[in-house]
Amino acid sequence: MRAGSPSVRTCLLLLVTCTLCLVHLSCAALGAAAHALPKYEEAHYAGLIGQSVGVMVWADRGIRIDWPSVQIDLASLVQDRLAKSGAKEIKGTTFPVQPGSIVRYQRDHPGTEAVPITEIAPKLGVSRLIYIEVEGLSTRSDMSLQMYRGNITATLKVVEIAPDGTATVPYQENGIRAFFPPKSPPDGVLNSNDIVMYHGVVGALSDEIVNRLTTHEVD
Repeated sequence: MRAGSPSVRTCLLLLVTCTLCLVHLSCAALGAAAHALPKYEEAHYAGLIGQSVGVMVWADRGIRIDWPSVQIDLASLVQDRLAKSGAKEIKGTTFPVQPGSIVRYQRDHPGTEAVPITEIAPKLGVSRLIYIEVEGLSTRSDMSLQMYRGNITATLKVVEIAPDGTATVPYQENGIRAFFPPKSPPDGVLNSNDIVMYHGVVGALSDEIVNRLTTHEVD
């Protein structure tokens, strides 16, 4: 059979077509496998390893009037989720001072609100202080008071305390925001209440804080 005959040409065409199909399927399979692999984001600050850590939350007076437990609620969630994260950035980290003790210190020393955090942190008995300033918290939509949507804004600072008692702030991030429900429309939802929105959005902010201090999986 000559190479130029129709049968040979047909066989060659089929061979090329099959080869291209196999290449396409292989590429598709590799693409699907790569897409299926989890993606991770590194910690923004990774200086908690082997340190003694405390969590302090400051909140505007108006926020504390509406939600008196916001400081201990947020601090407890952040500390608990950090401790249970299993992240490499928490290896050897201890939490010797409970959030309740730090909140009690704040209430017993109201003047600390006017003092730089670098002067307060060395008094708390830790080598790292996670300091969160809650600047805004609402449970209703901006578009209608009849609609529910948790919305919170905060600043995160990490204070490093040296053995000699000096303190510095090597990491700070302003304008951290969280919403609840996380995928709710801007005008909010109807079937809920303020308590649900409060606990939901405080939990959402605690996740945002922990994500900045640990390597974590992202969607």
